Amino acid sequence: ADGHPIVPPPGAGLPFQSGRFLWAVGGFALLYGMGGFIALWRSTRAALWSSLAAWMPVVLLALAYWRLDPSQADTLWPVASLALAALLVAGTGPLARHRHQPGVSLGLAAFAAGAVGALSLGAVMMLREAWLTVALAAQVPVLAWLERRMGLRSLRAVILLVAGAVLVRLALNPSVLEYGEEGLGWIVYGYGLPAAGFFLAAHWLRSAPDGKGDDGVVALLEAGGLAFVTLLLSLGIQALTRGTLDEPPDTLREVALHTLVWLALALLLATGRRWRTRPVAVWGRRILAGLAALQAAALHLVALNPLWSDEAVGAWPVANTLLLAYGLPALLGLLFLWVEPLPARLRPWVGLLPLMLLGMNLALEIRHAFQGPVLSGPDLPDAEWYGYSVGFLVAAVLMLVAALRYRLGWLRHAAMALILAVVAKVFLSDMAELGGLYRVASFLGLGLSLIGVGYLYRRLQGTAPQGGQTVA
Repeated sequence: ADGHPIVPPPGAGLPFQSGRFLWAVGGFALLYGMGGFIALWRSTRAALWSSLAAWMPVVLLALAYWRLDPSQADTLWPVASLALAALLVAGTGPLARHRHQPGVSLGLAAFAAGAVGALSLGAVMMLREAWLTVALAAQVPVLAWLERRMGLRSLRAVILLVAGAVLVRLALNPSVLEYGEEGLGWIVYGYGLPAAGFFLAAHWLRSAPDGKGDDGVVALLEAGGLAFVTLLLSLGIQALTRGTLDEPPDTLREVALHTLVWLALALLLATGRRWRTRPVAVWGRRILAGLAALQAAALHLVALNPLWSDEAVGAWPVANTLLLAYGLPALLGLLFLWVEPLPARLRPWVGLLPLMLLGMNLALEIRHAFQGPVLSGPDLPDAEWYGYSVGFLVAAVLMLVAALRYRLGWLRHAAMALILAVVAKVFLSDMAELGGLYRVASFLGLGLSLIGVGYLYRRLQGTAPQGGQTVA
């Protein structure tokens, strides 16, 4: 372009005086590489010689790159890294053929790890931001495959080191939010590919032929893969709803989408046959469900409640923001409690939050029917006040039917408490607040409903299945 090569030849950007320095570095790398490779055969210090032969050339290449600080367009450095990785891979051939000799297996592991280190160094020299992390993460399944194929259990320490670096870059690095692409962009490949690589590596390591592959490294890889999937979905929602990662979600709709994603992941971990008994899956789904519960209690019910936040919830009945923020999280929470083996003494207390979300969804839907999309208005007509009595009484009856049908003691207690609350509202509030036909309808409806509740209680209590679950 304009008389200049788009890709300059290797070393074109280096000063003339650097040639002697590079020759010296190359000589020392050759000395350590060849000398260590020759010395490790039948040596009592095979670990020392193999480490010198495999890692000193990589360290010297990194030192030369740091001292000269070339431009990113200089292709000398990634070419040198690839050539060094190829030489180290070639050195594993004779080592693999004589791995039965004392100390040779250590040299094989060191050369395999050195080749991966050279590739990672080349990625650092050539790539930036998300693609650099993807290139580093790609080394994890490669190392796992080598460990499984060659039986080099000592490679797990290198896998742990590389996986830790990827986790720090993607999960603990705040500058990850400043990567330049808009929309989903780098989020899909920046988190999706490392997640796939971590899960694949964990599968290969776990299925080691000796039956002892399931260890802490596998747990770390599974946890990292789960963390990357969670971040992929959460940051994806953030990018699609706000168009940027710089601003945190501050609306009920956005927060509700995050809550639903966390609950859906927790439910998936609780129902998957291969995953549900894994320690990472057990603790992962409990952490996700706990985070979703805290967010629902603090933000959905309190901080971002549309009763006082002035946020519009949509014009459609039922299919609106209220369903996203209260109805669906409550249903997913109840499903999670149904499949998750929690202690019996905790279920009544943990089940209160889904019931509160359902109650809030019902109350706000009733208000939405009379107030429209914005629920923070001061008006409270008689029809709306009467609608709360009818709606919560119907909900209490449905809860009681489900509790008696499936013998859920905690749900029966909650239904009876809600019925008593409706009775108290009718006698203490409706008598004073309602007038005309609404007052008459309130008392007649309550009386007929209580008669129906008594009938259903006797009828269903006698026909409930004997093998159902009973929780006092």
